[in-house]
Amino acid sequence: MIQMEKYMELSFLTKIRRRFKDRSGQSTTEYILILAIVVMIASKMRSKLDRSISGTIDKLDASIQTIDQ
Repeated sequence: MIQMEKYMELSFLTKIRRRFKDRSGQSTTEYILILAIVVMIASKMRSKLDRSISGTIDKLDASIQTIDQ
């Protein structure tokens, strides 16, 4: 009976160790985190890019209007 209990305990510990060694789900989590960071950076850059493009278009519009007059 004692041997069976020791076997079950070892088996349980072995299962736990295998669970921690299995890292197949870890890569999916890493990809999701990287994607989230890229999206955050892109959203921050988008507002700056929009302002820059808008400013450039306004300058070109002003230049074109002065040429027309």
